[in-house]
Amino acid sequence: MAHRARKSRAAPRPDARITKSRAALHAALIDLVTEVPFEEVTVAAITARANIGYATFFRHYPTREALLAEIAEGLIGELLLLIAPLVLAQDSGAAALALTRFVDDRRPICRALLVGAGDAMRRDITARAIVAAGTAGTDTPEWLPRDLGIVHGVGATLMILRWWLEHDTRQDAAGMAHIIDRLVFAPITGAAAPAPRS
Repeated sequence: MAHRARKSRAAPRPDARITKSRAALHAALIDLVTEVPFEEVTVAAITARANIGYATFFRHYPTREALLAEIAEGLIGELLLLIAPLVLAQDSGAAALALTRFVDDRRPICRALLVGAGDAMRRDITARAIVAAGTAGTDTPEWLPRDLGIVHGVGATLMILRWWLEHDTRQDAAGMAHIIDRLVFAPITGAAAPAPRS
C-alpha cells in the first residue's frame, strides 16, 4: 500500500511522443533561422521541416515566438552552466570569452533571439536571463546593489551581443569578449580587465 502511494506521488514521466515532437520543432526552427531571418519563418515552414502536422504545432505552442522562447530558456540554462563557475572564480575575462564563443557557435539562433524576434521577445529573454543570473550566486562590489548589478550586467551584455550580431563587424569572439569584459563584467565584479585574449 505504501509502495502504491509513493508511486502515485512521483512526477509523471513526459510522453515520449510529446518530447520527440518538441525536439523536432526545436531543431526545425534552429535549422530554418540559419537560412532565413526569424521574421520570415512561418509555422507552416517549421512543421514541414519537422515533419509534423500543422495542427500538432498548436498543441505544443500557441505561436512561433513561444517556441523560440522555450529554445531561449534552454540556451540561457546551458550558458549559465558554462560561465557560472568562471564568474564565481572571479575570472571575468574567461567568463566573457566563454559567453562570446557560445554565442558565436550558435550565431543564427542567437541572432534570431536578439535581433529578429522583436522587442517583446528581447524583453522576455532579458527578464529570463536576469532571473537565471540572480540564482547564479554572483557577487558585486559593496558600492553596487547586487540586483542592480545583475539587471545592468544582463541588459548591457545582451545589448552588446545584439550589436555584434546585427552589424557586419570584424570583431571575433575574443575581441567581443574583451569589450564585454571591459565595459560590463570587470566593472561589476570589481576586477581589472586584462589585455585581450585570443
